Amino acid sequence: MPHTARVVRSESERARSLAEIEMLAWLLDNSIPVPGTGGRRLGIDAIIGLVPGIGDLLSGAIGLVVVWRGSRMGLPRIVVARMLANTLLDLAIGSIPVVGDAFDLWFKASTRNLALIRGWLERPDRSTRSEWTAVLALVVAVVAVVGLIGWLVVALIGALIGAVS
Repeated sequence: MPHTARVVRSESERARSLAEIEMLAWLLDNSIPVPGTGGRRLGIDAIIGLVPGIGDLLSGAIGLVVVWRGSRMGLPRIVVARMLANTLLDLAIGSIPVVGDAFDLWFKASTRNLALIRGWLERPDRSTRSEWTAVLALVVAVVAVVGLIGWLVVALIGALIGAVS
C-alpha cells in the first residue's frame, strides 16, 4: 500500500499548522530588531546566511519546512510551486556573497510564503491566475538570465579566440 502524505483536515489542526508556520516565518525573517532603522527587522535567515556555503543551505532547508507545512494544508499545487520558487530564489541569490546577504534583508521568502498561505486560507475558492502569472514570470526571467549568461560566455570565448588568433 503506497504511503500518502497526511493533509491537515480539522480546523484545530489547520490553526496549529498556521501558528507553526507563522513562528518559523517570524524566526527566519523578522525576529531581530535592528536598532536605529525605524523598526526594521531581520531574522536568523540573514544571520545564518553570513556563514559561507552551509548557512544558506541551512536557512533554505528551514524555509522548505514552511513550504512543506503549507502544502499539508491542502493548498493548490500552483500555490505550493510559487512558495517553492520563493524559497529557491532566496536560496540561489542568497548564496551569492555580499549581494545575497543584502537580498536576504529585503526578500523575506518565508514571510511571502506565509502571505500566500493566509491568502489562500481566507479565500480558498479564488482564482489561481495570479499564482500562474507569477510562476510564469519567474520562469521567463530565469530563461532570460540563463540566455544572457550563455550569450556572454559565447561572446567572451569568441573574443578570447579572436585575441589569440
